[in-house]
Amino acid sequence: MSEARAAPSAVPVTPASAKFDEVPVVWVHRWNPALMSFRIRRNPDYRFTPGQFARIGLRKENGEVIWRAYSIVSAPHELFLEFFLVVVPTGEFSSRVGKFNVGDTMLVESVPQGFLTVDRFKQPGREQDLWLMGTGTGLAPYISMLRDEAVWKKFEHIVLVLSVRERHDLGYTEELEQLAAAHAETGMAKFHFVKTLTRDTLHGALHGRINALLESGQLEATAGVPLSDERSRFMLCGNPEMVEGMRALLKSRGFRMNRRLEPGHIIVENYW
Repeated sequence: MSEARAAPSAVPVTPASAKFDEVPVVWVHRWNPALMSFRIRRNPDYRFTPGQFARIGLRKENGEVIWRAYSIVSAPHELFLEFFLVVVPTGEFSSRVGKFNVGDTMLVESVPQGFLTVDRFKQPGREQDLWLMGTGTGLAPYISMLRDEAVWKKFEHIVLVLSVRERHDLGYTEELEQLAAAHAETGMAKFHFVKTLTRDTLHGALHGRINALLESGQLEATAGVPLSDERSRFMLCGNPEMVEGMRALLKSRGFRMNRRLEPGHIIVENYW
């Protein structure tokens, strides 16, 4: 298994002249032995948009720096940068992070990157539905968006579809339920959280891959939000197989990739 992270498929190596800060880890949470979240102190000058990713680095024993790109979980107003990752025992980067505790230090590049941001969708009003589709730690950029009050004001419905293998791979579920409850009567977006497991069962969750659930119609039925050319906007983040499969399925139903000069329905972030 490779180390999974949110980043373009070809992230350039950080040159020696790149600007970065060395900051302490201020919080660590282990969801299970192979899944963790952590926070590092954020420089007040570090500005990002929900959905972007940061380049973070570790110094190896020989002084060499390993750089990786991970989606930011925290919201722009929070005083830390939070990350959500799979710990791979043989991974050069994540195996080291998996042993981290509060007080250890990491490097973070001074400028965030990435284009998985809701402002790329052209929105004349709130008459749109945002579908956030992810697998595993592909949830990370969506948490950042949902922690940002501005996102709740942009759409009429927000549908979060998360696919994991087993129930213990579900992270942030309690926070998501709290966010849904907090916005239930505010007049902002209505929130729909669809969980699906591929190797386990759980009350209230679907069973199967996102792609198959879309083809069968079960995904729309469970969310209670029909797909529509006029209303539906999609973000895809996670396993490349899911991303490519969903992109093909959605395009077969008439939805288009969103491009700078050609507004459409679909925005993707590549993993691995």
